[in-house]
Amino acid sequence: MPELPDVEAVAGLLRRRLMGRRIDRVRILDHAVVRSPSAAAFARRLRGRTVRHVSRRGKYLMLSMDGNLTVVGHLRMTGDFVVVPKIAPVHPHTRLVIGVDATDVRFIDQRRFGHLDLVATDRAAELDGVRRLGIEPLSPEFTQARLRGLLQERRGAVKALLLRQDLIAGIGNIYADEILFQARLSPDRTGASLRPAELRRLHRAIVTSLRRGIAALSGRGRTIGDLIDVRERGGVCPRCRRPLHTATIGGRTAYFCPHCQR
Repeated sequence: MPELPDVEAVAGLLRRRLMGRRIDRVRILDHAVVRSPSAAAFARRLRGRTVRHVSRRGKYLMLSMDGNLTVVGHLRMTGDFVVVPKIAPVHPHTRLVIGVDATDVRFIDQRRFGHLDLVATDRAAELDGVRRLGIEPLSPEFTQARLRGLLQERRGAVKALLLRQDLIAGIGNIYADEILFQARLSPDRTGASLRPAELRRLHRAIVTSLRRGIAALSGRGRTIGDLIDVRERGGVCPRCRRPLHTATIGGRTAYFCPHCQR
């Protein structure tokens, strides 16, 4: 499932290819992808608009247009935006096409869980899902003190706390494992049990792991993360070469090294 670095990489692509450009055409191939308004109204209101800004909030994409309109999108499990020539063959899982000049921006989603809303820009932050998001982990407001305040009174497993979008926006299962590996923390430690030095390591790991992922996915880095490279196929710890373990924490599978993460 796309996480903050994946969504930021998509936002960067759309920022480079769409900002300042006028939308010539909108073709909706699967009406289920549009949650609001109706598919016909979505296409009609979007045509002729100029893209003013592309941003991200947690795992949500925000495409702001002139005329006080913003497209709010969530990729969910398999959604993605691709930029291709208008004449390129249409992928069978293409759900929506936004055209600018000779270029298509296509939303492709095999599982059909992704969705788009077209809302007033000044109401986008109040959209259900967006309004419940917690702090942005790459924002200046995400300090060590802020992280301590989020975790110190909570006794849930730190892995589960990292996945709570109402606390910290954008971290998913894969990056939570990478963060805890970099911080040398066991995923079943409670937030309240973390000592000051461990909180400092956790804060640093959150910021550096997410930035590293963004750089890699944007073509500016060579690897996404040490544990990410091996977690999906099991294997051994990248640090000590001992076997990785798995556990179910908060209903999600955690990959970790019991020797390196305490």
